[in-house]
Amino acid sequence: MDNINDNDDIKKNENENENINDDETSVEEFLNSTSYGKDKITITKQTPKTVHIEKPENNSGMGEVAPYSITKYFNWGTFLFNWIWGLKYKKFTLLLVPLLCFIPYGFIVAIIYALWAGTKGNQWAWEEVQYKNEEDFHASQREWVRIWLVLAGIVLIIGLPLYLFTTKSISKTAPKDEETNIFDNYNPKSTLELSIPEEVLKNTDSKDSNADLFLNDKYIIYWMRPENDQTITNKNFIEEEFNKNKEELGDSFILYPDIKKLNEQNTEIIDIDVNATCINSTCINKWLYENCDKGYCIINPMTRKYYKVWGTKNIIPKAIYVKTKWGKK
Repeated sequence: MDNINDNDDIKKNENENENINDDETSVEEFLNSTSYGKDKITITKQTPKTVHIEKPENNSGMGEVAPYSITKYFNWGTFLFNWIWGLKYKKFTLLLVPLLCFIPYGFIVAIIYALWAGTKGNQWAWEEVQYKNEEDFHASQREWVRIWLVLAGIVLIIGLPLYLFTTKSISKTAPKDEETNIFDNYNPKSTLELSIPEEVLKNTDSKDSNADLFLNDKYIIYWMRPENDQTITNKNFIEEEFNKNKEELGDSFILYPDIKKLNEQNTEIIDIDVNATCINSTCINKWLYENCDKGYCIINPMTRKYYKVWGTKNIIPKAIYVKTKWGKK
């Protein structure tokens, strides 16, 4: 009995499985059926996205070395505009160019530095700014030169007539003797107006030699030399020129030659510096020996100002100019 029941259960399960299998539908049948057509469900295939990276045509603006076709040229914009160009391309060391012009002979260093910057300008500009291509770069740098030429032309057009007009006006109003004196001021054998150091004046004692120099109310032409044939000849020449120009010099000047006799052991002027004794560490006597032993000093005792002149032929012309300049004060 038990076996018969088992067989019946097995047949029953098989029939149920057959019924279940009959109800199953494949994916393909499902998609092709009329009730669930393709208009209900759509399967699409997603295409992968591609990223295109465009490489620049050049390496400008990346701080890298420029090609030889760029660096081989001199950058005139850098040379002509120097510090202004430097602000644009962040080369702030070019600000030194105008500053150097304010120190003696600094303009020489400034020109050399500007020339060197011109050789490096293309590399600096290429490192700092992104350009489309080399043609775009060269066009940009040529624009600096065009701007400079335009500005130079404007200055020339405006400045030249103004200069000629001013010069003509001065020549009509200035006295003739004053014109001559102005010309003498540009003598390369003379310094600009200088001041006697305050320390020298404070340390000068009334017992020092030449201490009475500043008590004089006239301008002084002073020089100190060893006594020999040449210095005597020069002294005589200066005195002759001084007398010839008495009318222009008037009685505003006195000659103050300080001719020293040398001992047999002394051969140069430096050997007589020992005679410049001072009660204090320094004084006017020592200052005169150190500053007026190779040139000629034109001194204004009232203002403690002086000029140093080289060459015997230049002394009297410079004195005429000095009289006009100091006389205006």
